[in-house]
Amino acid sequence: MKIYGRIAEFCAVRNVGSAFENDGVATPRLMWLVRLCAELGLPARVDRFQSRGIHFYNLIIEPEGGGRRWVSAHHDIVNPNSDNANDNSASCINAIALRLERPDIGVIICDGEEVGGIGAIRFCELIESGEIERPDWILNLELTGLGGESFFYGGEGSNGPLGELIRRVHPTAPRYSTPFNDSVRFRGAGLDSLVINPLPRLENDELDWSPLSRCHSDTDSIDRISVEDMQSFVERVLLPIFDAQ
Repeated sequence: MKIYGRIAEFCAVRNVGSAFENDGVATPRLMWLVRLCAELGLPARVDRFQSRGIHFYNLIIEPEGGGRRWVSAHHDIVNPNSDNANDNSASCINAIALRLERPDIGVIICDGEEVGGIGAIRFCELIESGEIERPDWILNLELTGLGGESFFYGGEGSNGPLGELIRRVHPTAPRYSTPFNDSVRFRGAGLDSLVINPLPRLENDELDWSPLSRCHSDTDSIDRISVEDMQSFVERVLLPIFDAQ
């Protein structure tokens, strides 16, 4: 099923631990993503930088043809014993899948989200310095392995153009307050950004919030997500947003 099935390989890769525990060494999860991008012919580059005396690694795929719309995810983890399937392996795969469909979309897969959004801060610095052209907006993917077309979005910036676009393309999608994620750092730098998160629905059609409780635990396993839902989310939720004028 396109590249969505590759998530099983990705989830089998283990880091030592959190981003603070991998100083000086590009993590196995990052290097797996680098190899995947090379296999797919994507022009990905690793941005190695320091913060608080520790080395971090962002993965950047710049948009082609002057595109200024970006999607973000994070590759770092908290629990090295977990598959980290929904948080946030699925989002890394989905971001790359989206880029394969639309080369004019930029992709930033950040390090250090779980320790305060350090990679997102670095990406904002690259924008401020002019190394990266200022995006029109950045859509941040979190926990995108389950739920398919059923999703919510959130962030204080959702009253900006990106939020207006989502409401126009998906008028029934609910908006909620969300825990910390990289979109908080992007908005803090004056960028238009929000987070989007699919969730399955219960029999009464209410959102099923239980998958959120599996974050950072051993239960965030590959058997608790769906490659069919991942593909549906990219093709029926994300692509219409990025294709809208």
